Order: sequence, then C-alpha cells, then structure tokens
Amino acid sequence: MQTMSNLWNKWVVAGALALGSLFASTQAEAQDVKTGFQINRYEPTAAGEWSFWVDHPWYSSTRYFAAGITLNYAHNPLVFGRTDATGSFSQTLSVIEHQLIGHVDLAGSFLDRVLITASMPIVLLERGTPAAGAAPATGVVISDPRVGLWVRLFGQPYRSAVSMSIGANVWIPLRAFADGSSAVSTGSSDQFVRVMPKLQLGGLSHHVMWSFGAGFLYRAPAKIGDASVSDAGSTVGSELQLGAAIAYADTARRFAIGPEAILSTVVLGTANAKPFGGDYTSLEVLLGIHYNIAKILQLGVAGGVGLLREPGTPDGRVLLRLAYAPWKDPDGDDRDKDGIPDKKDACPDDAGISTDDPSTHGCPDRDRDLVVDKLDICPDVHKGKSPDPNKLGCPMGDRDKDGVLDNEDQCPDVHKGPNPDPNKLGCPVGDRDNDGVIDTQDLCPDVPKGDTPDPNKLGCPAGDKDGDGVVDPKDQCPDVPAGHKPDPAKLGCPLPDRDKDTVVDPEDACPDQPGAPSSDPKKNGCPGLVRIENGQIAIMQPVFFATNKDVILKKSFPVLDNVTEALKASPFIKKVEVGGHTDDRGKADYNRDLSGRRANSVVKYLVDHGISADKLTAKGYGPDKPIADNKDAKGREKNRRVEFVILDPVQPQGVQVKSAADVVVPESPDQSDGKGKKGKKGKADKPKADKKAKKGK
Repeated sequence: MQTMSNLWNKWVVAGALALGSLFASTQAEAQDVKTGFQINRYEPTAAGEWSFWVDHPWYSSTRYFAAGITLNYAHNPLVFGRTDATGSFSQTLSVIEHQLIGHVDLAGSFLDRVLITASMPIVLLERGTPAAGAAPATGVVISDPRVGLWVRLFGQPYRSAVSMSIGANVWIPLRAFADGSSAVSTGSSDQFVRVMPKLQLGGLSHHVMWSFGAGFLYRAPAKIGDASVSDAGSTVGSELQLGAAIAYADTARRFAIGPEAILSTVVLGTANAKPFGGDYTSLEVLLGIHYNIAKILQLGVAGGVGLLREPGTPDGRVLLRLAYAPWKDPDGDDRDKDGIPDKKDACPDDAGISTDDPSTHGCPDRDRDLVVDKLDICPDVHKGKSPDPNKLGCPMGDRDKDGVLDNEDQCPDVHKGPNPDPNKLGCPVGDRDNDGVIDTQDLCPDVPKGDTPDPNKLGCPAGDKDGDGVVDPKDQCPDVPAGHKPDPAKLGCPLPDRDKDTVVDPEDACPDQPGAPSSDPKKNGCPGLVRIENGQIAIMQPVFFATNKDVILKKSFPVLDNVTEALKASPFIKKVEVGGHTDDRGKADYNRDLSGRRANSVVKYLVDHGISADKLTAKGYGPDKPIADNKDAKGREKNRRVEFVILDPVQPQGVQVKSAADVVVPESPDQSDGKGKKGKKGKADKPKADKKAKKGK
C-alpha cells in the first residue's frame, strides 16, 4: 500500500511532466506578446460551493451533482490612464466601464474523492469608450470555457476541521479556433491554452469554515491595445495566485457568510513583469452570503472591491449565484453523529450520551461522568469515585485539592503536600514558616526561605549583608549597599564616588574634591560653602546669629542657601537633624535653650526656602557635645557651631568644618562663663581672629 508521501510525490512528478510538455509545445508561439486576452478575471468556484472565488470543493458524500448560473457585474474592469514621475496612476478613460457576464456552471463528484467542474462564461454586456486599439464588445460574445478536476487527499472540506485537495483547471482558447468570428472578441478570449494546477486546504469546525489555496496559472503573455500602449498595466503573463476565505457556516440551517480575498501577481512571460509590482498585481476582496433553500437550491450574493488592480480587476464587483445543488445528509437522521437518531435524541445538534430518560437521551456530558450536563451541578468536574450525595454529578468535596476527601481530611483546608504526616490523614508535616521545607529539614524553621534561598542552608533565605535589597548570591558588592545611585552594570553595587560626597562620579563635576549636590551640572559635587562628608552636610562658614538671640544674620544667608540647594538636589536624603552647639561658658540650661531656638531658626529658614518640614528636625545640644577643648579660645570657637547631620539614610558619622583659624567668630556674651581673662562678667576670651577682624586685616 502506497504511503501518502509516495502518492503526493507521484502527483507532483506527473503534474510537472504535463506542464513541461505543454510549455514546450507553446514556447515558440509565446515568445511574441500577442494582442488581446480574456479581460475578466473572476472564475467561479464549482456550482454548489459555499464560496464564490476561493475554492472549497465538495464531494459525493455531500452531493453528486450541481448546476447553476452566476451573474457577474464588474465596474471599470479596464481603464486607461497616465502614470506620473512618482509612479502615481490617474485614470483618464474607462475603456470598459460596465461589464456583465453570465457563467453557466456544472459540477459532479464520484467515489467521494473526485470532483469534475466546468464553467462557460458568456459576456452579456460591455459598455465603455474605445481607445488605443482596445474596445468593449459590441454584442454578446463567448469567453474561454473552463474545465477542472479536484482530488481529495484527506479530510472532508464540509465535515472535517482540516482537509486537503489538489486539482487543476484548463481553459480552452476559443480565439485559437475562431479568431475573427463575431462570437468572440480580443477582450473575451486568449489565443493559447491556460493551465493552473492548485493546492487547496480547508475545513469546517464549530461553525467556522475556512479555505486557503495556492495555484500557478500558466498563461502566454498578451497585451491589450496597440503597440503604443505601455506594457505596465496592459499586459498579462503567468501568475502566482493565492486565495483565502473564512466564514461562519451552519450546516443544520444550511447557510454561510464571510469574506474572501484573492491575490494574483505576474511572475513570468513579459519582459517588464515585476512580481508584486503595482501594475502586475491584483487583489480583490469579497463579502458573500450563501443559503441552501430546502436542501435543493443554492442562492448566493456577494459584493467586493479591487484594492490592487491590473487589467480585468474592477473597482467594484457584484455577484449573484443560483444553482440546483441538492444537499445530502450523510448521517441520515443523526445530525450530531452521536449514534442516537434525531427522533429519539433530546439534543439532536449536540453530541451526547445514551440515558434511560427520554428527556436527556442523547444530551451532552462534558465531564464524562454519565450525568448529562443539563442535570449535572458540576458539568465540568467528574463526579469521581466518591460522588457527593447532595450534589448530583459532583465529587465529594476536597477543598485543599490534596486527594483526601473533606470528610476524611484532618486538615481539609491545608494541602497534605509532598510530605504528608503519617499520623494525620490529609495533613502535611509541620512547616511553620510555610516555605515548602518541612520543619524537620528546615535550618530556619521560623523564617521563610524566600524567592532566593540560601543554597548552603536548606529552608533559609539568602543573606543581604549590606541591606540594599540585593541578596548576597546576586550582589556583586555584598558588603557595600547599592545606595541611591546603583551601578546598572554591577548588581548590588553603587556607582563610584571617589570623593564620598554622595554625588556619583559620572555626575560629579569635581569627582576628586568633596562638594555638595547641585542642580547646576557644572557645580554638581564641587567644593563651595557646603559639602557632604562623613554623614553630614558640612558648612564651610559658620552660621551667625545676633548676640544672645536666635536671629540669623544676613551674612549667613549664602551658606544656608547652599544647604537648601544641596537638600533640593539630594532627594535620597529623607531626614536631617539641625543641631545647635555652644561652648561651656555660661549656664548649661540657658545654652541648651538658646542653641535649640537657633536650630529652629535655621529649620524655619530652610522650610521658607522650599525644604519640606517633614525632612527636618531641630535640637539644641548646648555644651553637651564639644568637638574641641573648651579651655582655650580656639577650642571654644570650634564648639560654637550649627551642624546638619543626615539621619536617613543612616550615614557614617563625623564632623568636617573649616579650620578655626580661618573663621572669624563674633563675640557671643550669651555664651560667656562670666569670667574672662580680665575677670569681668560678660567679657569672654577673644581669639586672635576677632582682633584681626577689628583691625581690618
């Protein structure tokens, strides 16, 4: 017995030999482009098909014979025009403006595998304006008759989801026998035989009918009009043809509706042919409806447009088909093919099962539990070995889906898992952290293993030493947080910041000198009145206040403005403490209160200049946190200060200010201990810097 592959190979070889023989016999004649050809491009499918142009062949299990007529009206199937330098075509004349053709169609099938077709086109009417040697027919003329053969390889096009057929059409060139006769015209017939082998796929399932076909039309090159007419848009040759159709089809009600599309392009035969070029390609789209009247008469109506046009492609087309096409029901009175006759089938259009109840006999049973869907409370769930006595067609409940029925499951809402507890039916061995690792094996039984478990500690999550949210196995810098500017090329690593001023090197205008963030790219990260170091927004000049008051002096506004700019340019800083500090002269409680009020004044200044109050907190430390020895003026000078400490994110702590020798600090009697070197109350020691300031140096 031959395999399908061998059979297919023989068909291909036979077809190639036949086509080669035909080509050889006509090659010499086809070298010269002849004048005139059949302009009409529409070729009806076999009589009785549920399509107009894209083949969906039927075979004798559907019907044995069909005959009918197709009326084909085309508007502007042949026009002349001009093409400008850009290739744009503009119509100037309708050589054939109106065309009406009647196709007499016959078809017959045998062996449920072979279909023979025939079609005779008759041009009933053509109207237009003669031009350049081309003209509409003046009366009724005959076009080339067509005969065809289809062979079904597998599947049934109207009963299977997928089917395949191969076939061929042959057109008889009437002008080869009756050239010059009034019965034919140069626009109704070719001078040589046309042959088109075809492959067709198609099927029908769940009311969706589809078709796809491909064929090669061998056609001798020909031209319409006289020699002065350009080849582009006026010649034909051998073509590749593709067709596709899809429709909603109901075999019980015997109707179908849907679109069809037919694409053809010249590939051989003319010297200037450009496959898929604008003047050598045709694309028509149709929308049609078919209805079988009383299983005897087939009626169809369609309309469509030409989207891509070559000779014979109209800008609009209307089709009307009527055929004697008796519909044969191969399954007799069992439409749904479930083995139950329609007269006894309570659901004749839906395949079902046999029951003892006439009201459900033949009705569907989707879950195959022998309870028909119309009675089944759980139609998509098999009732199983332990049906629920209170719910017809349903299994006994198993809420946790572990295969142990709820009435036996000691943990009905918890899946027993891959390690069931042998002492508790339906329960898993304990897993306190619910990470899928049972407690007896879990090295971290109270901590879920998470999305990235530790490969060396079963049941434990991978560590994150630097707390940046990137687990250590994936962290390329496991001991360094990724920070507010992670390195996109190194997971878990921050972008480099050589001077540690929180401005990463790619954005730092001064990457080797600590500075502060700035909205100005040229100043971003560069030294100025402010820089970020060691967890602080360090100020390079002190904040000056009125003596014994919390009023900020104007000369301190620039440094506070720089702090404001640094905070605005550092959205990653969530919280800053403004701390006020004094030396140890005077009363400690008074100094704490004064330093607190001064810190609040600084906070108010920053808030008034656009910093969110939620981002700031103020605290007065008075003399409690000295950074130098209060025994000499230099030390006390360093201790009188305002600090901006970054609290969130947590930063390494430290202090970085300008050298005391470079800062002129005003006399502050409110911080006096009451006895200076002169022994007078309110006269504090004055550093040399104060004296130089008074001398103007």
